[in-house]
Amino acid sequence: MTTLSSKEKAALRNEAQKLKPAIHVGKRGLTPALLLELEKALSSDRLVKVAYKGTREEIGVLVEETSNKTAAICVGGVGKRRSFYRIEEA
Repeated sequence: MTTLSSKEKAALRNEAQKLKPAIHVGKRGLTPALLLELEKALSSDRLVKVAYKGTREEIGVLVEETSNKTAAICVGGVGKRRSFYRIEEA
């Protein structure tokens, strides 16, 4: 997976501030149906905001799992929301 520079991540975070969460991860975590919806959102928009429910530690684990299962990079977030970006493969 390609990495992003800090300037690119900052620009994406700035863009993501205007977004509303497209996906809400609840107490059941990352279900297959939720992952399918997230895949659809990343395919169409490439930058998606996700809202999580849980403690800081639980959210950290879910963010890592989300990134691994979707091949998307977490570009940042505040509180219980994180923004993911999928780099176009050439």
